[in-house]
Amino acid sequence: MMDKEYFLKTGLLEQYVLGLANEDEARQVEHYVEAYPELQEELDSLRSALDEYAEKFMHLPVAELRTRASGYPAKAAGLRFPAWTGAVVFALLGALAYLTLSFYNGKAVADRHYQLLVSEFDALQKECARQEQADRAYAFLSDVSTMPIALNNAGLLPEAFAVVYWNPGQQLAYINPVGLPPPPQGKAYQIWADVDGEMISMGLVDCRRRELQPVRFVENAENLNITLEPEGGSDGPTVSHLCANGKL
Repeated sequence: MMDKEYFLKTGLLEQYVLGLANEDEARQVEHYVEAYPELQEELDSLRSALDEYAEKFMHLPVAELRTRASGYPAKAAGLRFPAWTGAVVFALLGALAYLTLSFYNGKAVADRHYQLLVSEFDALQKECARQEQADRAYAFLSDVSTMPIALNNAGLLPEAFAVVYWNPGQQLAYINPVGLPPPPQGKAYQIWADVDGEMISMGLVDCRRRELQPVRFVENAENLNITLEPEGGSDGPTVSHLCANGKL
């Protein structure tokens, strides 16, 4: 025989009150109630709660529910429940289903709102990053040490033109590819600094972005050159594909 605390956890007492216990379970409940008189208080409390729920939900069951309830048997011997007890059970189960559905629907709405907030936050972060970059670029251009260097066409592309802003004090460089036409398919622009005859890569240039782009600052550069290279860039410049250059 299980102890009282374990018995309470089985849920048999609640099934008994609702009329859902079979005969063996009903006898087991009655045996425990007899063995532990304090369980009678628990039983009475459950019945009282059921009566209160019944009074509250008496107006809820529809005709079909009442029909189903009238045939709902009280399986436990000796139980005396009002005729509407089954209707109450169905009403409570329906209410539970409705609340469960409402919870999951509410969660879905909350999830959508959360995703919207995440998207808005990401957009705001990107906008802030763009604004910070614009502020830095403005401060850079406003510096009296910043020098604009024009890179003019070198024969391969007659219309090619770009401007590099060079600041030795800050050791920063930006390029504006304002006059670079779209490169041929599979090609990309790459800028180089000439230091004592050695060409050092300053990075790739995205001509689709008509805005300042940071490039690598190279000390002691004598002139700057832009070449057409395979997408992804090259380790060394393709001199025959020189597009624009300019002296520092």
